[in-house]
Amino acid sequence: MRIRFALLITLIAADAFAVGPQFWRVHSIDEFLAGDIEGFAVTSRGELRAGPAVTKVASISDPFVLSQAAAPDGDHFLGTGNAGQLYRLHGTEMKAIFKAPEPEIFAVAYRDGAVYAATSPNGKIYRVDPASGKSSVFFDPKQAYIWALQFTPNGDLLAGTGVDGKLFRISAAGEGKVIFTAPETHLRSLAVGRGGAILAGGSGKGRIYEIRADGTAHALYDSALTEISSIYIDADGTGWAAGASNVLPAAAPKTAKPATTTTATAPSNAPSSAAAGAEKAEGEATPSATVSFSFDDATASQPGSGELYRITPDGFVQTVRKFEGEMVYAITGGPDGSILLSSGPHGRIYSFKSGEISLIATVPEKQVVSLSNDGTTTLITTTNSGAVYRMQNTFSSKAEYRSAAKDVDRFSYFGHYRVEGNDLGDGRVAIAFRSGNTKTPDATWTAWSAASPLPEGQAAVPAGRYVQWKLTMPKPSAGIVIDSVSLGYINRNVAPVIDSLTVLDPAVVVVGSSYPASPQVLEATNPDEYGIFTSLDAPRDKTDQGKKLFRRGYRTITWRAHDENNDSLRYSLWLRPKESTKWLRLRENLDETQMNFDTSQLPDGKYELRLVATDATDNPDKPLSDTKEAVDFVVDNTPPEIAVTTSGNDVMVRVTDKLSIVGKVEYSADAQKWIRLAPVDGVADSGDETYRLDRSAIGGKYIVVRAVDSFYNVATRAVSLP
Repeated sequence: MRIRFALLITLIAADAFAVGPQFWRVHSIDEFLAGDIEGFAVTSRGELRAGPAVTKVASISDPFVLSQAAAPDGDHFLGTGNAGQLYRLHGTEMKAIFKAPEPEIFAVAYRDGAVYAATSPNGKIYRVDPASGKSSVFFDPKQAYIWALQFTPNGDLLAGTGVDGKLFRISAAGEGKVIFTAPETHLRSLAVGRGGAILAGGSGKGRIYEIRADGTAHALYDSALTEISSIYIDADGTGWAAGASNVLPAAAPKTAKPATTTTATAPSNAPSSAAAGAEKAEGEATPSATVSFSFDDATASQPGSGELYRITPDGFVQTVRKFEGEMVYAITGGPDGSILLSSGPHGRIYSFKSGEISLIATVPEKQVVSLSNDGTTTLITTTNSGAVYRMQNTFSSKAEYRSAAKDVDRFSYFGHYRVEGNDLGDGRVAIAFRSGNTKTPDATWTAWSAASPLPEGQAAVPAGRYVQWKLTMPKPSAGIVIDSVSLGYINRNVAPVIDSLTVLDPAVVVVGSSYPASPQVLEATNPDEYGIFTSLDAPRDKTDQGKKLFRRGYRTITWRAHDENNDSLRYSLWLRPKESTKWLRLRENLDETQMNFDTSQLPDGKYELRLVATDATDNPDKPLSDTKEAVDFVVDNTPPEIAVTTSGNDVMVRVTDKLSIVGKVEYSADAQKWIRLAPVDGVADSGDETYRLDRSAIGGKYIVVRAVDSFYNVATRAVSLP
């Protein structure tokens, strides 16, 4: 059977180059569980092995097959939910033999030619003849739920109930008494060990109890989870228990009054139904209760958790396995001394032996809620929807494993594959590939390549964005082990992309934090090894964002670029006067994404930039590049001009600049502090501004006017007035 597990598959790069060989390798348990499994087993060591044969015996119209019991002649009896039916499975023939008035049969037991079916809610224990289907009420515990039935060696029947957490012992004559009341709401599971000691699992507090033959009882273990869903005792007397994070109801359904329906919450591993009361005398009200369960698809998003416990004969309990995102519902014995476990919401069946666990089978139904094993065959029942499967102790005749579809990030070429393990030669395993350009394999993908019986070779698959492989095992055997499957590929090279190219404001200089502190930075006049374009940049780490300083005459250029192959990028910068065809080299082979340079050697005017990004470092044979140009900026190294005229009592100061805006104009009288002037029109926003001084205020003083343009060019002029 198939089911998908969405887990992560690792990617290992062969070297530091992005457009170089890379390898997709699947070799751990989680990576193997990411695929579709049919006829394979996945061990906790991260191995693929031949798995047991699983065949569907029957699909049942009832949505929940909740319980089962086996007879010595090989017949099985199955209790269902929603319809409250008891089925007899004889070979491959499935037949309903009893329908209870109540909707759920959570527990079934068999002894001495009779089947005992426990119903809920407000149910009873019915004794059913397996041949005729005739039934009678064997015992009425007057409890809301009956969760578990278990016979003792002397023939008494034990019943675990809720919501009062009572354990009943019922004689062969149908006479029962309470032998233990748990300090929690439900007794969910039962098993009888050597010497007659009873193990009971609770729900609410999640405890394991031991009730001894002398009637004394005590708790063996207090689980961190809320429910002990199953208990099994193996041939050596060791107990095994499953903890789950289910939450069962805290209160019983109330007895309904005429024409009234009462709602109760019921366990998370049972179906939704409306309970029909037993037949009543004419005129007597029929109680009714609605019981809500959560075996729907929504449980997959919050599946809870599970744990496996070992219980030694002296009462020591140890957690031996945790299941994240799964709840363990049933435990039974398996072949060769193993323990079998079933879980939800992924429909998994595990084998546990000698401390190692293996996923040995999956079924498409989401919950596997009961198991039984007779030494050669395991019977499996499910919910969502109701079905019955047989799992044999023989290998599956069809073993197929399909990996998850691998996204290799971009269009890629696929190369060599390697299957590693034991006993893989002589066609014992075969591998095929297919590729596509959609996330989910569909009809647009290529067909599967011819299956190759060789453990390594060239993957015969076209280039694409996604790839998948399929393993088959034509001749399953115990010696075949797949440890890992790897596939080499190389991304197609993609040209880098320049995202932005920016010239910062005039005189802004960004230098690395390692550059000497001011005033050295602002006074640096190092010889220019690159030509006339002196820079203040010093080598720095690429992660160093730098510090913003200022120096007149300098411009700083910054840019951003990316490469989808994650190639290392190198940059070259050029500039030219506007309208010129001659590009002048600024820098070549930069690995940083900014530079500053001295514009004082350039004539005033408008210029434009060109930036080239290349991936040649990682692709020397066939480099690709991107170019961005036509980014304009202005060079202005000329101070503004100052003209002074007088008119009556007004001294008019006119400041003009050919390329930039007049920024700040101020004056000083007799070498005192500078006083800022405001232009006549109120806003300094052009290259031609006029300012007014009061002659009477400055007469007889030594006046100096200073003007600064937006490029920080400074002009001064003395104003002498009699």
